[in-house]
Amino acid sequence: MNRLNVLGLTLTALFFTSPTLADWAANTADKQQMQAASAIEKMRTAIPRTEQYFEQAYAYAILPSVTRIGFGFGGASGKGFVIAGDNAIGKTRFWQFTSGIQAGAKNFSMIVFFKDKTALEKFKASDIQFMGQAGVAFATVGLAGTPTYSDGVAIVTMTRFGLMGEFTISGAKFSYKALAADAT
Repeated sequence: MNRLNVLGLTLTALFFTSPTLADWAANTADKQQMQAASAIEKMRTAIPRTEQYFEQAYAYAILPSVTRIGFGFGGASGKGFVIAGDNAIGKTRFWQFTSGIQAGAKNFSMIVFFKDKTALEKFKASDIQFMGQAGVAFATVGLAGTPTYSDGVAIVTMTRFGLMGEFTISGAKFSYKALAADAT
């Protein structure tokens, strides 16, 4: 095979594959983006298995600070950014309501990885999702049982602080708002 054919095949492969998740550079003048970048770095360091998701995902949403409170019934809320390639393409908000055996409060960081463009587009549609959760968190040590890739989405959380035990059923909703530079 000659060099021209190899170059053509390489360019074709690059054109038709998902964007590589290059290291996103937060806008240093934006406090929220700097918090998101810090959360990404902490998660990559504390949870080495996330590296494979960063390498394989089409895009991801980073929510650097999600606060959750529960006693029988509970809820959570947080906000962050959606990153594709090396660009922040949108903002996201997360709401969750829970019911079950639970007590406590905690704050955690969350990354939602999108395996492909279809998963990202479904996320942008802001559908409500129902899920089960089980876990315990004490101070900065957290143990959580939440499904990984499901319908093209994987969620990884890292407890920042708090004390909470739970075995719950929950409904969660993400909202998405494109940044001005994102035409989709």
